[in-house]
Amino acid sequence: MRVRYYSNLWCGLIAFLASLVGTLLLANERARPWAVSLLIGAAVLAVIIWGRQKWIPAFPRHPIVRIPNLDRSRFLYLFGVVSVFLLALAADLRYLATPNETFGLAGILWLGGIGVLLSFTFVWPHPAADPAGELHLTRWPTWEIVLLAGLVLVALLTRVWDLASFPDNIYPDEIMTGTIATQSYINPTGSSPSVFSTLWDGIDLPALWFWIVSSSLKMSGSTLAMLRLPAALFGAATVVPLYGLIRGTWGRSAAMAGGAILTFSASNIHYSRLALNNITTQSFWATCFFFLLRGLRSRRPFDWVLAGLSAGLSEHFYYGTRLLPFILLVFICYILVFHWQQARQYLSDFWLLAGSYLVGFGPLLFHFIRNPNLYLGRGASLMIWSPHIPTTFEDFQSMWKTVWPVISENLLGISTHSSQDIIFYAPLLLPAEAALLVLGIALLLWHWRHPVAFLILTAGLGVLLIGGTLVASSNSIPPLINHWTPAFPAFYAALGLPIGAWVTSAQAELPIRLRWILPATLTIALSLLGWLNLDFYFHRYYADPASLKSSGYRLAQQNYEIQTAQSRYQASLGPEYHVFTVGQGSPPYDPVTTRYLVADQECTMLTNPAAELPSINAGNRGLAFLFFPGNEHYRELAHKLYPGGVDGEVTTKRGKHLFYTYVLTWAQAQAAHK
Repeated sequence: MRVRYYSNLWCGLIAFLASLVGTLLLANERARPWAVSLLIGAAVLAVIIWGRQKWIPAFPRHPIVRIPNLDRSRFLYLFGVVSVFLLALAADLRYLATPNETFGLAGILWLGGIGVLLSFTFVWPHPAADPAGELHLTRWPTWEIVLLAGLVLVALLTRVWDLASFPDNIYPDEIMTGTIATQSYINPTGSSPSVFSTLWDGIDLPALWFWIVSSSLKMSGSTLAMLRLPAALFGAATVVPLYGLIRGTWGRSAAMAGGAILTFSASNIHYSRLALNNITTQSFWATCFFFLLRGLRSRRPFDWVLAGLSAGLSEHFYYGTRLLPFILLVFICYILVFHWQQARQYLSDFWLLAGSYLVGFGPLLFHFIRNPNLYLGRGASLMIWSPHIPTTFEDFQSMWKTVWPVISENLLGISTHSSQDIIFYAPLLLPAEAALLVLGIALLLWHWRHPVAFLILTAGLGVLLIGGTLVASSNSIPPLINHWTPAFPAFYAALGLPIGAWVTSAQAELPIRLRWILPATLTIALSLLGWLNLDFYFHRYYADPASLKSSGYRLAQQNYEIQTAQSRYQASLGPEYHVFTVGQGSPPYDPVTTRYLVADQECTMLTNPAAELPSINAGNRGLAFLFFPGNEHYRELAHKLYPGGVDGEVTTKRGKHLFYTYVLTWAQAQAAHK
């Protein structure tokens, strides 16, 4: 009887363990068929155990009633909304008239339109009421608010702590981001470009990101930490909307799990610690989805406006967000088709969502209209297969042969294969997290008629299919996890779902005196997952060229590895040293990267060491000599000319030799000259 009594508790654990074993077996190619069978079995078991659980409805349980005597307020509200759109149109027209202004009147009108839109929709009452007060049934106790604040604080600390050192690898696009930001908004040769334009030829990223980066660099100097800070702040901020998104459908336990996994996730921490705007998309998407689903329950214009503005503002950052309008359009069509009885009440809200999106997009939309190839051109040019419906068997076979290998590599990239994007050198998730993802996706598919499930599936699968599968450069090999960042909120929502389902089902079975076991188990498990992620990222993670399948990417990373090691070594010496690279054939030196790590340090390449070494004048600095492979024989000459120094060696984290060093302090250099 006791086994039957706790059946949901033990069956849930069995489903997780089966999924975990299947995930671990995926690494063995021979055992992969068995692994897939285990994963399918675990998914089916999860649906059997938790498939009948009632989720929090996406629509109000009770009919929405109209509030009487609101005709005048309704008129003023509509007048305000129309005024906002006219103000936004004025901003767009001003930009068209003066496209070279950095911000100017167009920017002021744009911000003014956003502010007025938020004010009107917040202040004026909406023409419907929630008689049952459903939005306030689940209160936020003090302990939960403290917990959420703690998650945000930990997320912030894990992303901003020692930004210059982790990750050790410095990606060239980070340095290019800083260079463009500096040349455009700190030391421009002429007038600074408009924040409603695009920068970086061939990449064409919206300029607002570079303006934000330049503001960070102005704040505390041109250091690598300040270059990476904006992305870190965006990454940490995602915890709040994601927590609210999960909590609104699956409750506190699921929200705690999803929020905690996002906080500690090694891949999320990594992309948040790079000076790239890929990670910004997850923050805007999570915010948009949170207010979109909240708007379905509340019918409040303010929620719909915030959802639309979040979507529109996201257009100013990573171009992966350009999939979002299509996701929202598919979601609205889904509501109109599968929930048509409720959809009739939301027609005006859908228009408000679209209008708010255009307001948030602002004058940048007109920049893309004037340059139509910029918006979708980059993605379309990188498609591995033209997206169309196959009309013949040969066409379908061609599509399958092209797309399926990429899809299979992407699926393995979740837990087994390292990313091949030359940015992140590990799978997306730890095996235990990937096991939870399998169970979560199974439940989402089972409940696909629930609007939240459909939205999460559309966002996650849409990004994996378009950005992760169809879009790839000629030299790249999947998985390219840097293209997956817009789908991160969908992944973490799916990760939290089975945990919330397990706690809910087991809590109903356990007597009151034993229910403390569930929160204790959840706390221990999440703490262990957090420790494993942090230990991996801050102690064992490194950029490994050997994990790259593309020979071009592997060679590029080997060069980045040497350049980064040289820059970091020189930075460890400090500005009071003059560094000399001794001998010909040394790898190209990257002075720009070094300047982000240490200021005012001199570096000279000695191409004729026999003649140049004896003539070095130490001045008021110490001396440091670097000997790359092929030039080690000059070490003896340096020792003879400048005795008393200290020998050293620089290697990679995996122990590969890079170069030898010979360092003399200022006093030792002066003594050697005498």
